[in-house]
Amino acid sequence: MINHQRSNIFNQVDSLPSLPATVSKVMTVTADPESSADDLVHAILPDQAMCATILKIANSAFFGIPHNVATMEKAVNVLGFNEVHNIILGKAVFNSFKKINAQNRHAINNFWYHSFACGLAAKILAGDLGLSASTLFIAGLIHDIGKLAFFIATPDEYLSILTLEKTGQINCHHLEQDTFGIDHGEVGLRLLTRWLFPECLVNAVGFHHEPEKCSSHPKQAIVIQLSDALSILVKTEDDKNSLLSQISTFLPGCSKLWQQYGIEISEENLQKWMDSLKTSLEKDSAILSIFTS
Repeated sequence: MINHQRSNIFNQVDSLPSLPATVSKVMTVTADPESSADDLVHAILPDQAMCATILKIANSAFFGIPHNVATMEKAVNVLGFNEVHNIILGKAVFNSFKKINAQNRHAINNFWYHSFACGLAAKILAGDLGLSASTLFIAGLIHDIGKLAFFIATPDEYLSILTLEKTGQINCHHLEQDTFGIDHGEVGLRLLTRWLFPECLVNAVGFHHEPEKCSSHPKQAIVIQLSDALSILVKTEDDKNSLLSQISTFLPGCSKLWQQYGIEISEENLQKWMDSLKTSLEKDSAILSIFTS
């Protein structure tokens, strides 16, 4: 039965449409070190909806560079290749699952809010750890994308899993393994590999529950695991226990991995990250609306 469920999930993943031509063109341009800003602009311009998304984000203060940006040329110059590339990937993922929203709006809204909080946390941690903030923001934003593939394949069964997860009664990752023989990390890895996403994003998403198994870009997977935990804890407001004890309970046995990659998990750092996350959730909520519009 589990093998049948696993095959069903993979069939659903493999039947999802390819990403729009704009995304493929942008990935080709950004992968070529000889590409110019003009090349990137010309790859994006035919997709007016994507242009609108980029311009809205370029005119926000989200990446710390607010400007009056009216053209794609200026947007690319202001944001840079990496940020534009990542915004397009993130928006493309949202667009691929738009049809789910209409039928299960409440559950999907909760899903994207958690994903957004994880992205914000990852962006904050990246700033302290010398990693790409925009790359880790997108990795956090799409870290649970495998759950949506589950949702498409078995909507009723998976909705009950999402509902239980929201109450804190279960570990979704383990229940997926028991039910389907696969978890949302592996499903996300398969989907993003099929879509030819950069290896850094593929592995950060695919191994965010098991970063110790990640052979390429493990530090990014660790950051997404930590960000996932912070984005859950930000909703619980447990004042009785320190954040360090909560994280240690949430992610048992991870301290050696953090030390191995030079990530200092102290109460001071956790509190700083949590305070920044709360502020960002209030200040940057409009960014989520841009991605979901």
